[in-house]
Amino acid sequence: MPGTPTREEADYERDLLVQLNRRWARRVAVKKDELDLDGHFDARLPDFPEHLVPVLALPGAERLDRDARERILSAAWIAYNAKTAAIEDEIILPACSLMLHGNIPVRRDDAAVEALHQTMLDEHYHILMCHNAVGVTRRRRDMADVRFAPDVWSVVRGLAAARTGLSGFDRDIVDIAFSLAAETTISGFLSTLSTAQDIQPMNRITTDLHRRDESGHAVVFRELCGSLYRSLDSAQQTMFREALVSGLTAFRSADLEPWVTVAAQGGFEIGVDQLREWAAARPVPKRDNGPLQLLLDDLGISHDLLGT
Repeated sequence: MPGTPTREEADYERDLLVQLNRRWARRVAVKKDELDLDGHFDARLPDFPEHLVPVLALPGAERLDRDARERILSAAWIAYNAKTAAIEDEIILPACSLMLHGNIPVRRDDAAVEALHQTMLDEHYHILMCHNAVGVTRRRRDMADVRFAPDVWSVVRGLAAARTGLSGFDRDIVDIAFSLAAETTISGFLSTLSTAQDIQPMNRITTDLHRRDESGHAVVFRELCGSLYRSLDSAQQTMFREALVSGLTAFRSADLEPWVTVAAQGGFEIGVDQLREWAAARPVPKRDNGPLQLLLDDLGISHDLLGT
């Protein structure tokens, strides 16, 4: 019979990252069979939920014909994926690389390194999923020219603003804090679309596969960012908290310019000022901060940091 586990063995078995790593091959999208995207495409169904497209709530949108509305919805799906890929490519992956290879005082045992490599594989695959799904939409909807640069998104601009004047370790702290904001709130960003039953099956399924992976990433980032925060001095902890707030604010900020591009695909001419006025009259969308709240509790940080 096996002997009684040592304290070290028992701690290892209870380690959240160890448990997560062991389940990786069974739970993540990159390990599943490739989805037949064209087989899940139904040309009769819209590509995006209308209630998530602010331009269709603006005056004049009611006069758009069906074809114009459908093109706007298709462009909204392309935009959604462009933003998702930008978050992964511009925010998450660089932070993972910093924690893996940089001079960052973060947990770096075997389980942590394995979890980071797995996360990076997942994120690269999510970008590929976005690329492939949008490729089908561009081809099937004749929208080859609809594209969005990474710097049109509020969250990418927010990170650039938070980095201003910083270099070295201070900049690294900001980058990782922003990534924590992303990985602990992105599931909410994906959830609405992943449960929409009246849109393209292809779009709903690919988004849901992504969302399922992100629940594991939230655990990874809680563990690693927690270890980083505990190693910082008081001034550095303050910088981390302020950058985390900036990240959360940026993720909640409305994207204006991309919606002008989306509207144009249906021949609907609007301006940024119209969208800004529309956004100002509505409450900021709420996000699921549950995963982040667990970390704040663990670190003794007030939930007031999360705002409303």
